[in-house]
Amino acid sequence: MKKVTVLSSLLIAGALTFTGVQGTAQADEEEGAKTVWGEVLPADTDPDGDGWANTGFDPTWMSQEGQNRISGLAESKDNGEISQVEFNEAVAEIFQIEQARQMDGPNENANAENASQEMVPHQKVDAMDIDVTKENLAKLALYSPAALDAAPVQEEPYNYNFVYGDYGFHFSYDGDYWNWSYSELMQDFTDDELLYLVHNNPEVLNENPVQAGKYNFKISDDNYVYHFMSDGKKWEWSYEEK
Repeated sequence: MKKVTVLSSLLIAGALTFTGVQGTAQADEEEGAKTVWGEVLPADTDPDGDGWANTGFDPTWMSQEGQNRISGLAESKDNGEISQVEFNEAVAEIFQIEQARQMDGPNENANAENASQEMVPHQKVDAMDIDVTKENLAKLALYSPAALDAAPVQEEPYNYNFVYGDYGFHFSYDGDYWNWSYSELMQDFTDDELLYLVHNNPEVLNENPVQAGKYNFKISDDNYVYHFMSDGKKWEWSYEEK
């Protein structure tokens, strides 16, 4: 199946750079320029005047999940789905999460030299104010991916997996990190493959429909008749002796 997701699994190595955006409000000269790790630098490090210092940061001390999250945000920024300032704010939130997790116990993947970095209390991101339905979640994934990158879909932790149209969707949130993805459903099972799955790997048939959309068909072998059906939202399958 073809995987379609905004959250990249690539590991960010080395230092990334965040910069400002022209045309934004000037930063307060006394407050200086913000950084994603919580420090305030002199105002002259913010030549763009957006309130953020034009400097680099190194996320390699973070958990793999944190690094993946930053990678996904970087991809969304490069694709024009979020602004540089939105990217900086989201990365700053990830720094808070990772630092707060270190306060509970050292990350086994953390670098020792970064473990002493000042800890910043984690502040929750406000969840979306939407009606959480399959239709709404699918539309967000297909047409508004930046919105899903910016915030979880609800305050409480969740784990949603469902099929809508021609795609299977996944949305999860553990109270700190949220993830989402969707993939095109496989539509090319042969009869022999279906028979094999029924008897050898039925979990595949339980997790996803065998075709996109609605279907209702039967196949048979020497001993059994197999029935596969879906109304476009729920699917089921069964077999019985001839």
